[in-house]
Amino acid sequence: MGKTIKKHYDRYTLDFKLQAIKLSDHPNITALDVAETLGIHPVMLYRWRMEKKNGTLRENKPMKKKAKPSGKAKPQPDPMVEKQAELLKANKRIKELEKALATKQEELDILKKAKRFFLKTKR
Repeated sequence: MGKTIKKHYDRYTLDFKLQAIKLSDHPNITALDVAETLGIHPVMLYRWRMEKKNGTLRENKPMKKKAKPSGKAKPQPDPMVEKQAELLKANKRIKELEKALATKQEELDILKKAKRFFLKTKR
């Protein structure tokens, strides 16, 4: 069986690697999420982290500029911004649910008082 050999290897700048490592070091973000968002393999990110720790992280040979496809290129969303937006949305939903729960609890209390009132007047 023949092997599939990749003819083009992506090369990343040192700034890109350092930014990826910095994002993966954040306590609320997993390295897998960072790798997925940046479109790199998680093992590559772990290797970069280990190389930085050992002091061997360096920039690859000069990168060739990739030809951009026609149309507008979509900017990569910042994972921190996405997580913050998701957290704000969840907090808003929690407040709505707490408010609805308080309303239902108040209605239940009123019904209990009414039940006691009607039981007393029935006697």
